[in-house]
Amino acid sequence: MTLTEREKLFMKALCSYQHGHVTQDTLRGKLENLGVTRDEFKDIKKRLLYSGVIGIVYGNITLEDETVREQLEE
Repeated sequence: MTLTEREKLFMKALCSYQHGHVTQDTLRGKLENLGVTRDEFKDIKKRLLYSGVIGIVYGNITLEDETVREQLEE
């Protein structure tokens, strides 16, 4: 999957947490500080979720596709 710039920003923020997961509220707050609106957050989250890049478990967003980390390093 090729990521857009906003999706890369989302994934970089998610990957910045050592555990590979973070609460949706924490991630949304971090991204809002980087200029991502709530609606953008919902849209990006939905696209990444349906494409299998992320998962959501008990309100936490988790990284499901480890190959995305490689794309972020390019």
